Amino acid sequence: MHPRLAAPRIGFLIAASIALTAWAAAPGLRIFVEPFGDKPGAGPLRDAIIKLLHKAAGVSVVQDVSQADFILAGAGETFVRGYVGSNPRVRYLNSDAQAVYGGFLSVELKRAGKDQETVWSYLVTPRRFGSQDIYGNLAGQILPKLNEVLQRNSRK
Repeated sequence: MHPRLAAPRIGFLIAASIALTAWAAAPGLRIFVEPFGDKPGAGPLRDAIIKLLHKAAGVSVVQDVSQADFILAGAGETFVRGYVGSNPRVRYLNSDAQAVYGGFLSVELKRAGKDQETVWSYLVTPRRFGSQDIYGNLAGQILPKLNEVLQRNSRK
């Protein structure tokens, strides 16, 4: 390739990489996650939401409400509904029995600011029964819906 033709291409590639680096380093939406109350399982539900938010693209979780664009408030509770064993004839709790969990998670997304206008709210209950991770079950149902709302609000 002729040197005079290569210089503009190299300049364009450098400019494009600088722009891409600046875009990737730009902070996305900042969310503050309030405590979810003091009911059983509320703390681990909040932790599960925060863990999933850290993995979400374009979203950062902040520790101070004054730095946030949005506030995620919530309430949740988990409990043991009962136990399921592998042998239907055994009527007592033994080492084969597995806990079946129940509960709920309700969240509300508000704009940060003095009036804290509610943008979105959602309520979920466990999608499946069994001894699976109840916290991941509930938080995993909330996060796709929350991401949709955040993407819509990031364009505004």
